[in-house]
Amino acid sequence: MKTFTTVIAMLMSLFFAATSASAQTNFEGLREIKTQTWDRVEVRPNVVFTVYTGIMLGDVRIAYRTPDRSQQQFPFTDEQKAQFQQTLESAYTSELVTMRNAELVNAPGRDILLLSVRAINVTATVPPRSVGGVGRATIALQAIGEVTLVLELFDSRSGEILARAVDTQTVVGAAIAEDGDMITNWEGAGQLSARWAATTRSRLDRLLGSL
Repeated sequence: MKTFTTVIAMLMSLFFAATSASAQTNFEGLREIKTQTWDRVEVRPNVVFTVYTGIMLGDVRIAYRTPDRSQQQFPFTDEQKAQFQQTLESAYTSELVTMRNAELVNAPGRDILLLSVRAINVTATVPPRSVGGVGRATIALQAIGEVTLVLELFDSRSGEILARAVDTQTVVGAAIAEDGDMITNWEGAGQLSARWAATTRSRLDRLLGSL
């Protein structure tokens, strides 16, 4: 087994672009790493990630915030939720299958990492500003959404959490208010999903081939 030969901040910089680490660990045994590219990163000290040769993608979960009508927020339809779910899952599957330093697998094992992907606090807000009209009781508006991505790496056999990264992004898409109903295609969500998946794949490849 390869030995851990560098400080944890240097190792995780390949995955999370880390710049410094705090000295304390939390109740999960994770230590916060300061980064320039993620809102928050926590890792388990002294983990040798290079012994892992495979990645298993766990359930991709999406949690929507209860809309606050007073803040011009609106709910997503079941169709919109299903579309976002499919978009995020497809983006991660397409990227992970191209990894150089790990194989995408569908079963746990001794040298397999489990990647959990969660998009939480998903919300969309329509500012009180009309940008056009199309027929009776139809007003085109601009929707601004927010999504927080939570990535977690686990040992697939023990279930022990090894790392967590959190990133919040704003996306923009077209929305239409028609006879009081809100419809949106939220085009920016697809671009955001692709960017998140590509960044995750790139940094996992660097992490698993770093030593």
